Amino acid sequence: MNPAPPFRMTGGRVRYDGREALRGVDLAVGDGEFVAVLGANGSGKSTLVRALLGLVPLSGGRTEIYGVPPARFRDWKRIGYVPQRLPMGGGVPATVREVVASGRVARQSRWRPASSADRAAVDAALHAVGLADRARDSAHLLSGGQQQRVLIARALAGEPDALVLDEPTAGVDAANQEALAAVLGDLSRQGRTVVLVAHELGPLEPLVDRAVVLEHGRIVHDGAPPAWTPHAHPRHGEIEMRAG
Repeated sequence: MNPAPPFRMTGGRVRYDGREALRGVDLAVGDGEFVAVLGANGSGKSTLVRALLGLVPLSGGRTEIYGVPPARFRDWKRIGYVPQRLPMGGGVPATVREVVASGRVARQSRWRPASSADRAAVDAALHAVGLADRARDSAHLLSGGQQQRVLIARALAGEPDALVLDEPTAGVDAANQEALAAVLGDLSRQGRTVVLVAHELGPLEPLVDRAVVLEHGRIVHDGAPPAWTPHAHPRHGEIEMRAG
Protein backbone atom coordinates (compact mmCIF):
# COMPACT_ATOMS: atom_id res chain seq x y z
CA MET A 1 0.00 0.00 0.00
CA ASN A 2 1.42 3.38 -1.05
CA PRO A 3 1.81 5.99 1.69
CA ALA A 4 -0.47 9.01 1.54
CA PRO A 5 0.98 11.93 -0.44
CA PRO A 6 1.98 15.12 1.39
CA PHE A 7 -0.98 17.03 -0.06
CA ARG A 8 -4.21 16.00 -1.76
CA MET A 9 -7.28 18.00 -2.74
CA THR A 10 -10.39 16.42 -4.24
CA GLY A 11 -13.15 18.59 -5.70
CA GLY A 12 -11.86 21.59 -3.74
CA ARG A 13 -14.07 24.67 -3.73
CA VAL A 14 -13.58 27.98 -1.91
CA ARG A 15 -16.01 30.91 -1.90
CA TYR A 16 -15.24 34.50 -0.92
CA ASP A 17 -18.18 36.91 -0.63
CA GLY A 18 -20.28 34.83 -2.99
CA ARG A 19 -17.47 34.44 -5.55
CA GLU A 20 -15.81 31.09 -6.21
CA ALA A 21 -12.05 31.42 -5.79
CA LEU A 22 -11.50 27.69 -6.37
CA ARG A 23 -13.81 25.65 -8.59
CA GLY A 24 -13.63 21.91 -8.20
CA VAL A 25 -9.85 21.52 -7.96
CA ASP A 26 -8.31 18.03 -7.96
CA LEU A 27 -4.63 17.96 -7.04
CA ALA A 28 -2.18 15.56 -5.43
CA VAL A 29 1.43 16.45 -4.64
CA GLY A 30 3.69 13.43 -4.39
CA ASP A 31 6.51 12.87 -1.92
CA GLY A 32 9.68 14.61 -3.10
CA GLU A 33 8.00 16.56 -5.91
CA PHE A 34 8.89 20.17 -6.67
CA VAL A 35 5.60 21.74 -7.82
CA ALA A 36 5.17 25.33 -9.02
CA VAL A 37 1.68 26.85 -8.81
CA LEU A 38 1.43 29.55 -11.47
CA GLY A 39 -1.20 31.99 -12.69
CA ALA A 40 -2.25 35.62 -12.99
CA ASN A 41 -3.33 37.78 -10.07
CA GLY A 42 -6.68 36.56 -8.78
CA SER A 43 -6.37 33.14 -10.41
CA GLY A 44 -6.52 31.34 -7.04
CA LYS A 45 -2.85 30.42 -6.53
CA SER A 46 -2.51 31.55 -2.92
CA THR A 47 -6.02 30.38 -2.08
CA LEU A 48 -5.09 26.90 -3.32
CA VAL A 49 -2.00 26.48 -1.15
CA ARG A 50 -3.68 28.01 1.89
CA ALA A 51 -6.62 25.64 1.43
CA LEU A 52 -4.21 22.70 1.16
CA LEU A 53 -2.89 23.66 4.60
CA GLY A 54 -6.34 24.19 6.09
CA LEU A 55 -5.78 27.95 6.48
CA VAL A 56 -8.78 28.66 4.24
CA PRO A 57 -12.00 26.66 4.76
CA LEU A 58 -13.39 24.70 1.83
CA SER A 59 -16.97 25.28 0.73
CA GLY A 60 -16.87 21.91 -0.99
CA GLY A 61 -14.58 18.95 -1.53
CA ARG A 62 -11.82 17.61 0.67
CA THR A 63 -8.16 18.22 1.40
CA GLU A 64 -5.63 16.06 3.25
CA ILE A 65 -2.10 16.42 4.61
CA TYR A 66 -0.34 13.06 4.61
CA GLY A 67 -3.77 11.42 4.47
CA VAL A 68 -5.30 13.40 7.35
CA PRO A 69 -7.75 16.35 7.11
CA PRO A 70 -5.97 19.56 8.22
CA ALA A 71 -8.29 19.98 11.25
CA ARG A 72 -7.09 16.62 12.61
CA PHE A 73 -3.48 16.80 11.43
CA ARG A 74 -1.06 17.00 14.38
CA ASP A 75 2.40 16.30 12.92
CA TRP A 76 3.04 19.93 11.95
CA LYS A 77 6.80 19.58 12.31
CA ARG A 78 6.66 17.86 8.92
CA ILE A 79 5.30 21.02 7.26
CA GLY A 80 7.07 24.34 6.67
CA TYR A 81 4.99 27.31 5.46
CA VAL A 82 6.30 30.61 4.11
CA PRO A 83 3.53 33.24 3.84
CA GLN A 84 3.76 36.29 1.61
CA ARG A 85 4.73 38.71 4.35
CA LEU A 86 5.99 38.86 7.94
CA PRO A 87 3.01 39.08 10.34
CA MET A 88 2.94 42.35 12.30
CA GLY A 89 2.47 41.72 16.01
CA GLY A 90 2.32 43.88 19.10
CA GLY A 91 4.69 43.88 22.03
CA VAL A 92 8.48 43.90 21.92
CA PRO A 93 9.79 43.64 18.33
CA ALA A 94 11.37 40.25 17.68
CA THR A 95 14.90 39.91 16.40
CA VAL A 96 15.63 38.04 13.21
CA ARG A 97 17.03 35.13 15.22
CA GLU A 98 13.94 34.99 17.46
CA VAL A 99 11.63 34.83 14.44
CA VAL A 100 13.72 32.08 12.84
CA ALA A 101 13.95 30.16 16.14
CA SER A 102 10.14 30.13 16.33
CA GLY A 103 10.29 27.68 13.44
CA ARG A 104 11.62 25.06 15.87
CA VAL A 105 8.58 25.20 18.18
CA ALA A 106 6.81 22.21 16.63
CA ARG A 107 9.92 20.08 17.29
CA GLN A 108 10.34 21.11 20.93
CA SER A 109 8.82 19.80 24.13
CA ARG A 110 6.75 22.45 25.86
CA TRP A 111 9.03 22.43 28.89
CA ARG A 112 12.41 21.81 27.26
CA PRO A 113 14.73 24.75 26.58
CA ALA A 114 16.36 25.10 23.18
CA SER A 115 18.91 22.34 22.57
CA SER A 116 22.20 22.44 20.69
CA ALA A 117 20.35 20.82 17.76
CA ASP A 118 17.79 23.65 17.81
CA ARG A 119 20.51 26.29 17.86
CA ALA A 120 22.43 24.56 15.06
CA ALA A 121 19.29 24.36 12.90
CA VAL A 122 18.63 28.09 13.41
CA ASP A 123 22.25 28.94 12.58
CA ALA A 124 22.09 26.81 9.42
CA ALA A 125 18.83 28.43 8.32
CA LEU A 126 20.22 31.95 8.83
CA HIS A 127 23.32 31.10 6.83
CA ALA A 128 21.22 29.49 4.09
CA VAL A 129 19.36 32.75 3.42
CA GLY A 130 22.37 35.01 3.98
CA LEU A 131 21.12 36.71 7.15
CA ALA A 132 23.56 35.43 9.77
CA ASP A 133 25.00 38.94 10.13
CA ARG A 134 21.53 40.42 10.81
CA ALA A 135 20.50 37.89 13.49
CA ARG A 136 20.29 40.51 16.28
CA ASP A 137 18.43 43.12 14.23
CA SER A 138 14.72 43.75 14.62
CA ALA A 139 12.96 41.75 11.91
CA HIS A 140 10.45 44.53 11.25
CA LEU A 141 13.21 47.02 10.41
CA LEU A 142 14.43 44.94 7.48
CA SER A 143 13.46 45.52 3.87
CA GLY A 144 10.58 43.55 2.37
CA GLY A 145 12.95 41.21 0.56
CA GLN A 146 14.97 40.60 3.72
CA GLN A 147 11.79 39.91 5.71
CA GLN A 148 10.83 37.32 3.09
CA ARG A 149 14.21 35.64 3.64
CA VAL A 150 13.53 35.63 7.41
CA LEU A 151 10.27 33.76 6.79
CA ILE A 152 12.05 31.25 4.57
CA ALA A 153 14.70 30.72 7.26
CA ARG A 154 11.97 30.22 9.88
CA ALA A 155 10.47 27.43 7.77
CA LEU A 156 13.88 25.87 7.06
CA ALA A 157 14.77 25.87 10.77
CA GLY A 158 11.98 23.38 11.42
CA GLU A 159 13.62 20.90 9.03
CA PRO A 160 10.27 20.03 7.42
CA ASP A 161 9.55 17.15 5.06
CA ALA A 162 7.36 19.41 2.92
CA LEU A 163 7.80 23.14 2.33
CA VAL A 164 5.04 25.43 1.01
CA LEU A 165 6.10 28.89 -0.16
CA ASP A 166 3.62 31.60 -1.20
CA GLU A 167 5.39 33.87 -3.72
CA PRO A 168 8.80 33.75 -2.01
CA THR A 169 10.51 35.74 -4.76
CA ALA A 170 8.15 38.75 -4.52
CA GLY A 171 10.23 41.80 -3.67
CA VAL A 172 13.46 39.79 -3.66
CA ASP A 173 16.28 40.96 -5.93
CA ALA A 174 17.93 38.77 -8.56
CA ALA A 175 20.92 37.83 -6.40
CA ASN A 176 18.70 36.65 -3.55
CA GLN A 177 16.46 34.76 -5.97
CA GLU A 178 19.56 32.86 -7.06
CA ALA A 179 20.42 32.18 -3.40
CA LEU A 180 16.87 30.95 -2.76
CA ALA A 181 17.11 28.66 -5.79
CA ALA A 182 20.30 27.17 -4.36
CA VAL A 183 18.65 26.52 -0.98
CA LEU A 184 15.54 24.96 -2.52
CA GLY A 185 17.68 22.93 -4.90
CA ASP A 186 19.51 21.42 -1.92
CA LEU A 187 16.19 20.57 -0.23
CA SER A 188 14.85 18.99 -3.40
CA ARG A 189 17.96 16.82 -3.76
CA GLN A 190 17.44 15.69 -0.16
CA GLY A 191 14.01 14.37 -1.20
CA ARG A 192 11.94 17.13 0.42
CA THR A 193 8.61 18.12 -1.12
CA VAL A 194 8.35 21.74 -2.31
CA VAL A 195 5.18 23.56 -3.36
CA LEU A 196 5.85 27.07 -4.55
CA VAL A 197 3.49 29.84 -5.71
CA ALA A 198 4.96 32.25 -8.26
CA HIS A 199 4.15 34.63 -11.08
CA GLU A 200 7.37 33.77 -12.88
CA LEU A 201 9.96 31.14 -12.00
CA GLY A 202 13.21 32.85 -13.00
CA PRO A 203 16.18 30.96 -11.49
CA LEU A 204 13.79 28.46 -9.88
CA GLU A 205 12.65 27.09 -13.24
CA PRO A 206 15.30 24.31 -13.54
CA LEU A 207 14.17 22.88 -10.18
CA VAL A 208 10.50 22.45 -11.11
CA ASP A 209 9.26 18.91 -11.78
CA ARG A 210 5.69 19.94 -12.43
CA ALA A 211 3.75 23.12 -13.09
CA VAL A 212 0.13 23.66 -12.05
CA VAL A 213 -1.40 26.68 -13.80
CA LEU A 214 -4.64 28.20 -12.50
CA GLU A 215 -7.08 30.45 -14.30
CA HIS A 216 -10.26 31.73 -12.62
CA GLY A 217 -9.98 29.12 -9.86
CA ARG A 218 -9.56 26.15 -12.18
CA ILE A 219 -6.48 24.15 -13.14
CA VAL A 220 -5.81 24.69 -16.84
CA HIS A 221 -2.44 22.93 -16.99
CA ASP A 222 -0.92 20.25 -14.77
CA GLY A 223 2.26 18.61 -15.99
CA ALA A 224 5.75 19.35 -17.18
CA PRO A 225 6.73 23.01 -16.90
CA PRO A 226 5.61 24.55 -20.20
CA ALA A 227 7.83 26.51 -22.54
CA TRP A 228 5.85 29.60 -21.61
CA THR A 229 5.15 31.33 -18.34
CA PRO A 230 1.80 32.86 -17.29
CA HIS A 231 1.70 36.65 -17.18
CA ALA A 232 -1.08 38.92 -16.01
CA HIS A 233 -2.54 40.92 -18.87
CA PRO A 234 -2.20 44.64 -18.00
CA ARG A 235 -5.90 45.35 -18.54
CA HIS A 236 -8.06 42.31 -17.87
CA GLY A 237 -5.87 40.01 -15.76
CA GLU A 238 -6.18 37.03 -18.09
CA ILE A 239 -3.27 34.67 -18.50
CA GLU A 240 -1.21 35.49 -21.55
CA MET A 241 0.89 32.59 -22.86
CA ARG A 242 4.22 34.06 -23.79
CA ALA A 243 7.11 32.10 -25.23
CA GLY A 244 9.93 31.57 -22.75
